[in-house]
Amino acid sequence: MTIGNALSFIQRGIDDSTLRRRLNSAATTSELTNLLAEEKLKFSTDDFNDAFLHQLTLCREEEDADQLKEFKLWWELLFKTISPEADAVP
Repeated sequence: MTIGNALSFIQRGIDDSTLRRRLNSAATTSELTNLLAEEKLKFSTDDFNDAFLHQLTLCREEEDADQLKEFKLWWELLFKTISPEADAVP
């Protein structure tokens, strides 16, 4: 797990609607993690937050910063919609 993977995820996730759609279809955190691993995009929450802050400092235009913040919000909401209990269901 690396910040580099999180940076790649942010860049790809903003541009790749297919990747976002696949991640949106995950029903469990395990499934979400497996999808990211398949894409060679494993990272921790801390890695994501560090990558986000790094990318935010590179934004030259307000629109770019807004797009990055919207992506972060989508990512956070995705985790909130996946129930941890769903992982325990056989």
